[in-house]
Amino acid sequence: MSYELEKSIGFKINQTANKINNKYIQLLQTFNIAPEQRATLEIIKYQENVNQTKIANILGKDKTTISRTLSTLEKKGFIQKKQLDKRTNLIKLTDLGDEILNKSSNLVKEFRDSLFNNLEKNEITLLLNLLEKVALNVQEQ
Repeated sequence: MSYELEKSIGFKINQTANKINNKYIQLLQTFNIAPEQRATLEIIKYQENVNQTKIANILGKDKTTISRTLSTLEKKGFIQKKQLDKRTNLIKLTDLGDEILNKSSNLVKEFRDSLFNNLEKNEITLLLNLLEKVALNVQEQ
């Protein structure tokens, strides 16, 4: 690995994100759901008037990716789409979708909390603030 790559913030963030995602995938296999699908279910449950565009904006993904995720969730019976007009669907959790969220919630909470092991409260705050600044820098370019 080159010295420049080791000092690249993008590389380090991506490397860390990959490790987190790979572990998260393993944890969620029991529930037959991928991390992005579960995040989508959480958004649908806790956001009002959820549609594809709102989910895409929250997750920072393009609409096509979210469309595929929603189709998969619908096929699994986790969500239901209600067409408001030709271009907009309102999305709701089904009882099964809500059940999957509830069954996996403790495991997900424990995993999320474990990411902060060995970090002090001020370090967690600093880390989250720094990541937000990096994201804003990327957005401004």
